[in-house]
Amino acid sequence: MSSEILHIENISVAYSKRFDILNGVNLEMASGEIIALIGENGAGKSTLLKTICGLLDFSKGSIQLFGKELNDWNKSSLAQKLAYVSSSENVRSIITVERFIGFGRYPYAGWMVKPSEEDTKLIQNALERCKIEYLANKTMAQLSDGERQKVYLARAIAQNAELIVLDEPTTHLDVKSSNTMFQLIKAQKEEGRAVLFSSHQIEKALAIADKVWVVDCGSVIETTPNKFYEDERLQQLIFGE
Repeated sequence: MSSEILHIENISVAYSKRFDILNGVNLEMASGEIIALIGENGAGKSTLLKTICGLLDFSKGSIQLFGKELNDWNKSSLAQKLAYVSSSENVRSIITVERFIGFGRYPYAGWMVKPSEEDTKLIQNALERCKIEYLANKTMAQLSDGERQKVYLARAIAQNAELIVLDEPTTHLDVKSSNTMFQLIKAQKEEGRAVLFSSHQIEKALAIADKVWVVDCGSVIETTPNKFYEDERLQQLIFGE
Protein backbone atom coordinates (compact mmCIF):
# COMPACT_ATOMS: atom_id res chain seq x y z
CA MET A 1 0.00 0.00 0.00
CA SER A 2 1.39 3.40 -0.97
CA SER A 3 2.16 5.98 1.71
CA GLU A 4 2.60 9.73 1.53
CA ILE A 5 6.20 10.83 1.04
CA LEU A 6 5.67 14.49 0.15
CA HIS A 7 3.15 16.90 1.63
CA ILE A 8 3.10 20.54 0.54
CA GLU A 9 0.76 22.89 2.37
CA ASN A 10 0.09 26.48 1.34
CA ILE A 11 3.65 27.29 0.29
CA SER A 12 4.65 30.51 -1.43
CA VAL A 13 8.00 31.26 -3.05
CA ALA A 14 8.87 34.91 -3.56
CA TYR A 15 11.51 36.39 -5.85
CA SER A 16 10.87 39.80 -4.32
CA LYS A 17 8.55 41.38 -1.75
CA ARG A 18 6.19 42.34 -4.57
CA PHE A 19 6.16 39.12 -6.58
CA ASP A 20 5.39 35.51 -5.64
CA ILE A 21 6.31 33.05 -8.39
CA LEU A 22 4.38 30.38 -6.47
CA ASN A 23 1.51 31.25 -4.14
CA GLY A 24 -0.59 29.03 -1.88
CA VAL A 25 0.48 25.70 -3.38
CA ASN A 26 -0.97 22.48 -1.90
CA LEU A 27 0.21 19.11 -3.21
CA GLU A 28 0.75 15.51 -2.15
CA MET A 29 2.84 12.64 -3.51
CA ALA A 30 2.77 8.98 -2.54
CA SER A 31 5.53 6.39 -2.63
CA GLY A 32 5.94 4.71 -6.00
CA GLU A 33 4.13 7.47 -7.91
CA ILE A 34 5.33 9.05 -11.12
CA ILE A 35 4.29 12.69 -11.41
CA ALA A 36 4.78 14.86 -14.51
CA LEU A 37 5.19 18.58 -13.89
CA ILE A 38 4.17 20.70 -16.88
CA GLY A 39 3.64 24.37 -17.70
CA GLU A 40 4.94 27.24 -19.78
CA ASN A 41 8.55 28.42 -19.63
CA GLY A 42 8.98 30.71 -16.65
CA ALA A 43 5.83 29.46 -14.95
CA GLY A 44 7.76 28.17 -11.93
CA LYS A 45 8.43 24.48 -12.62
CA SER A 46 12.13 24.60 -11.77
CA THR A 47 11.36 26.83 -8.80
CA LEU A 48 8.94 24.26 -7.39
CA LEU A 49 11.40 21.38 -7.87
CA LYS A 50 14.28 23.27 -6.26
CA THR A 51 12.06 24.31 -3.36
CA ILE A 52 11.01 20.71 -2.74
CA CYS A 53 14.68 19.68 -2.77
CA GLY A 54 15.62 22.36 -0.23
CA LEU A 55 17.63 24.43 -2.72
CA LEU A 56 15.31 27.45 -2.57
CA ASP A 57 13.60 28.96 0.47
CA PHE A 58 9.83 29.35 0.64
CA SER A 59 8.35 32.41 2.28
CA LYS A 60 5.40 30.70 3.95
CA GLY A 61 3.72 27.34 4.29
CA SER A 62 5.08 23.87 5.03
CA ILE A 63 6.85 21.09 3.13
CA GLN A 64 7.11 17.65 4.69
CA LEU A 65 9.28 14.92 3.20
CA PHE A 66 8.77 11.42 4.55
CA GLY A 67 6.80 12.81 7.48
CA LYS A 68 9.46 15.32 8.53
CA GLU A 69 9.60 19.07 7.96
CA LEU A 70 11.98 19.88 5.10
CA ASN A 71 13.93 22.39 7.19
CA ASP A 72 14.61 19.72 9.83
CA TRP A 73 16.56 17.48 7.43
CA ASN A 74 20.33 17.74 7.26
CA LYS A 75 21.83 17.54 3.77
CA SER A 76 23.35 14.08 4.11
CA SER A 77 20.22 12.46 5.54
CA LEU A 78 18.01 14.12 2.94
CA ALA A 79 20.29 12.91 0.13
CA GLN A 80 19.68 9.35 1.30
CA LYS A 81 15.96 9.85 0.68
CA LEU A 82 15.87 12.25 -2.29
CA ALA A 83 18.01 12.46 -5.44
CA TYR A 84 17.91 15.55 -7.65
CA VAL A 85 19.14 16.04 -11.21
CA SER A 86 19.24 19.63 -12.44
CA SER A 87 18.41 20.70 -15.98
CA SER A 88 21.54 22.87 -15.97
CA GLU A 89 23.91 20.06 -15.04
CA ASN A 90 26.54 19.67 -17.74
CA VAL A 91 29.60 17.81 -16.49
CA ARG A 92 32.31 17.44 -19.13
CA SER A 93 35.32 16.58 -16.98
CA ILE A 94 37.93 13.83 -17.32
CA ILE A 95 36.35 11.86 -14.48
CA THR A 96 35.16 8.43 -15.55
CA VAL A 97 31.48 7.58 -15.79
CA GLU A 98 31.79 4.84 -13.17
CA ARG A 99 33.40 7.19 -10.68
CA PHE A 100 30.87 9.93 -11.40
CA ILE A 101 27.99 7.54 -10.72
CA GLY A 102 29.78 6.67 -7.49
CA PHE A 103 29.18 10.23 -6.30
CA GLY A 104 25.65 9.04 -5.58
CA ARG A 105 27.02 6.94 -2.73
CA TYR A 106 28.73 9.78 -0.85
CA PRO A 107 25.71 10.67 1.33
CA TYR A 108 26.21 7.30 3.00
CA ALA A 109 29.99 7.09 3.38
CA GLY A 110 31.42 10.55 2.80
CA TRP A 111 33.87 11.83 0.20
CA MET A 112 37.05 10.36 1.65
CA VAL A 113 35.89 6.79 2.22
CA LYS A 114 36.68 4.05 -0.27
CA PRO A 115 33.51 2.57 -1.85
CA SER A 116 32.30 -0.50 0.01
CA GLU A 117 31.22 -3.76 -1.57
CA GLU A 118 27.61 -2.59 -1.27
CA ASP A 119 28.48 0.74 -2.93
CA THR A 120 30.16 -1.06 -5.83
CA LYS A 121 27.17 -3.35 -6.23
CA LEU A 122 24.76 -0.41 -6.40
CA ILE A 123 26.96 1.44 -8.90
CA GLN A 124 27.09 -1.61 -11.15
CA ASN A 125 23.33 -2.06 -10.83
CA ALA A 126 22.80 1.56 -11.89
CA LEU A 127 25.01 1.05 -14.94
CA GLU A 128 23.04 -2.06 -15.86
CA ARG A 129 19.61 -0.54 -15.24
CA CYS A 130 20.44 2.37 -17.55
CA LYS A 131 22.16 0.02 -20.03
CA ILE A 132 25.37 2.04 -20.03
CA GLU A 133 27.90 -0.57 -18.85
CA TYR A 134 29.84 0.14 -22.03
CA LEU A 135 30.39 3.74 -20.87
CA ALA A 136 31.88 2.87 -17.47
CA ASN A 137 35.49 3.68 -18.36
CA LYS A 138 34.78 6.62 -20.63
CA THR A 139 35.20 10.14 -19.30
CA MET A 140 32.27 12.49 -18.89
CA ALA A 141 33.87 14.73 -21.53
CA GLN A 142 33.60 11.96 -24.13
CA LEU A 143 29.83 11.50 -23.85
CA SER A 144 27.01 12.69 -26.08
CA ASP A 145 24.15 14.66 -24.53
CA GLY A 146 21.95 11.56 -24.52
CA GLU A 147 24.61 9.43 -22.84
CA ARG A 148 25.28 12.13 -20.27
CA GLN A 149 21.60 12.32 -19.29
CA LYS A 150 21.55 8.55 -18.74
CA VAL A 151 24.62 8.86 -16.53
CA TYR A 152 22.95 11.56 -14.42
CA LEU A 153 19.97 9.27 -13.90
CA ALA A 154 22.29 6.35 -13.11
CA ARG A 155 23.96 8.44 -10.39
CA ALA A 156 20.51 9.15 -8.91
CA ILE A 157 19.67 5.43 -9.02
CA ALA A 158 22.97 4.56 -7.32
CA GLN A 159 22.03 7.04 -4.61
CA ASN A 160 19.25 4.55 -3.81
CA ALA A 161 16.82 7.30 -2.79
CA GLU A 162 13.09 6.68 -2.58
CA LEU A 163 12.29 9.89 -4.48
CA ILE A 164 14.03 11.02 -7.67
CA VAL A 165 13.44 14.59 -8.87
CA LEU A 166 14.38 15.38 -12.48
CA ASP A 167 14.29 18.84 -14.02
CA GLU A 168 13.74 18.54 -17.79
CA PRO A 169 15.59 15.20 -18.21
CA THR A 170 15.00 15.10 -21.99
CA THR A 171 16.26 18.60 -22.81
CA HIS A 172 18.40 18.62 -25.99
CA LEU A 173 17.84 14.91 -26.57
CA ASP A 174 16.86 13.39 -29.91
CA VAL A 175 13.70 11.30 -30.28
CA LYS A 176 15.40 7.96 -29.62
CA SER A 177 17.26 9.20 -26.54
CA SER A 178 14.09 10.87 -25.22
CA ASN A 179 12.12 7.65 -25.58
CA THR A 180 14.83 5.76 -23.72
CA MET A 181 14.80 8.32 -20.91
CA PHE A 182 11.02 8.03 -20.46
CA GLN A 183 11.35 4.23 -20.36
CA LEU A 184 14.03 4.54 -17.67
CA ILE A 185 11.82 6.87 -15.63
CA LYS A 186 8.90 4.44 -15.89
CA ALA A 187 11.15 1.57 -14.79
CA GLN A 188 11.88 3.31 -11.48
CA LYS A 189 8.32 2.71 -10.34
CA GLU A 190 8.80 -1.02 -10.82
CA GLU A 191 11.71 -0.82 -8.38
CA GLY A 192 9.62 1.01 -5.79
CA ARG A 193 10.89 4.53 -6.37
CA ALA A 194 8.80 7.66 -6.85
CA VAL A 195 9.74 10.08 -9.62
CA LEU A 196 8.79 13.74 -10.01
CA PHE A 197 9.93 15.21 -13.32
CA SER A 198 9.27 18.27 -15.44
CA SER A 199 8.90 18.05 -19.20
CA HIS A 200 7.77 19.90 -22.31
CA GLN A 201 7.14 16.60 -24.11
CA ILE A 202 3.59 16.48 -22.84
CA GLU A 203 2.18 13.38 -24.53
CA LYS A 204 5.18 11.21 -23.69
CA ALA A 205 5.31 12.52 -20.12
CA LEU A 206 1.62 11.90 -19.49
CA ALA A 207 1.85 8.41 -20.99
CA ILE A 208 4.00 7.26 -18.05
CA ALA A 209 2.61 9.50 -15.29
CA ASP A 210 0.18 8.58 -12.53
CA LYS A 211 -0.58 12.23 -11.83
CA VAL A 212 0.05 15.59 -13.47
CA TRP A 213 0.93 18.89 -11.81
CA VAL A 214 0.12 21.87 -14.03
CA VAL A 215 1.80 25.16 -13.09
CA ASP A 216 -0.26 28.24 -13.94
CA CYS A 217 -0.01 31.83 -12.72
CA GLY A 218 1.62 30.95 -9.42
CA SER A 219 -0.68 28.03 -8.61
CA VAL A 220 -0.29 24.31 -9.28
CA ILE A 221 -3.27 22.25 -10.41
CA GLU A 222 -3.17 18.54 -9.61
CA THR A 223 -4.93 16.17 -12.00
CA THR A 224 -4.54 12.84 -13.79
CA PRO A 225 -3.53 12.26 -17.42
CA ASN A 226 -7.08 11.22 -18.37
CA LYS A 227 -8.67 14.23 -16.68
CA PHE A 228 -6.09 16.54 -18.27
CA TYR A 229 -7.17 15.44 -21.74
CA GLU A 230 -10.82 15.95 -20.77
CA ASP A 231 -10.22 19.50 -19.50
CA GLU A 232 -10.30 22.01 -22.36
CA ARG A 233 -9.00 24.82 -20.17
CA LEU A 234 -5.90 22.89 -19.16
CA GLN A 235 -5.22 21.81 -22.73
CA GLN A 236 -5.54 25.39 -23.95
CA LEU A 237 -3.19 26.49 -21.20
CA ILE A 238 -0.52 24.03 -22.30
CA PHE A 239 -1.08 23.69 -26.05
CA GLY A 240 -2.66 27.06 -26.86
CA GLU A 241 -5.53 27.51 -29.29
